[in-house]
Amino acid sequence: MAYLIVGGGLAGISLAENFLEKKERVVLVDAHDQPSSTKVATGVANPIVFKRLNKSWRVDELAPFALDFYSKMDEKLGIQSLSSVTIDKWIKSDDYRTFWNTRAQEPEYKPYLNPVDGDLGRVLQAFAVDCPVLMEAYREHLQSTGSFRNDSFDLDHLKSIDQQLEYNGEVYDSVVFCEGAYAVYNPLWNWLPFKVAKGDWIVIETEYELCDTILNNVVNTIPLGNRRYKLSSTFEWETMSWEPSKNAVKELTKAFEERFNVPYKIVEHASGLRPAASDRRPYLGVHPRIPKHFIFNGFGSKGVLLAPFFADQLTKHILKGAPLNQEVDIKRHLRRFQAQHP
Repeated sequence: MAYLIVGGGLAGISLAENFLEKKERVVLVDAHDQPSSTKVATGVANPIVFKRLNKSWRVDELAPFALDFYSKMDEKLGIQSLSSVTIDKWIKSDDYRTFWNTRAQEPEYKPYLNPVDGDLGRVLQAFAVDCPVLMEAYREHLQSTGSFRNDSFDLDHLKSIDQQLEYNGEVYDSVVFCEGAYAVYNPLWNWLPFKVAKGDWIVIETEYELCDTILNNVVNTIPLGNRRYKLSSTFEWETMSWEPSKNAVKELTKAFEERFNVPYKIVEHASGLRPAASDRRPYLGVHPRIPKHFIFNGFGSKGVLLAPFFADQLTKHILKGAPLNQEVDIKRHLRRFQAQHP
């Protein structure tokens, strides 16, 4: 069996590795010079949603799976992309302080929250993945085994022949589209209710040591060493522009300056498009009318946490017919497809 994977970001990487672990052949197609959210992703996995102080969806199950996956990838590739991080939330109101401290005493939240100390509440069990490092190393690995095609995918070149698929002269059993935000342009999948979210981050440089943990004040101040800090990140909805935003810089620096009154200069600025789903659950499954065409997408800002677990689930679904979780199966939007394609 051979499987074609379209898209070489975190979703495509996770899926390719799951197929390879199960001794299946894969070919991953992705244009190296094409903008990608994984190339600029901050990669922080926060187990807590700050607004309502809830645990991130299924974090008790997803986090251990992700940590095991990235640890094995680092060992396989000879890199160090995975790190544990500590997140401190700036507590600015008495009501939120009380809310935080109450949550921190609940048994299911104790592993993730420390009580407020001064004006900071600490989040435990967060981790980060250096996504650009992982992406580049894995592409080199696939290229060394003949499993990577540095090219833009052309849907017109994908043909169905005798219950198999043929693409540029190679035959595959199935194709999985892991295109991130580009899925909104793909006629196979543009009926899904994507909610693309643009995110910008900047790196600032200052003469002062500001913090040695990630400090959250709406946005994250992330220490990079040598008095450099990444301010990450903003949310701008329903845009397909990859160009860095001047308004985002204002938003990021405003949040930073509210906490730190120090001179600084901006030394880097990048933006990416997060492929978010309207209901904040990933999109997995086979096309409603075209067999052997699958999608693996819609991870938004939670890709680092979600992708490894659901890559394993989709791989087992494709290879063995294992059921998909109903919350992520694209069948939940079947009526939408039927309305648009009667």
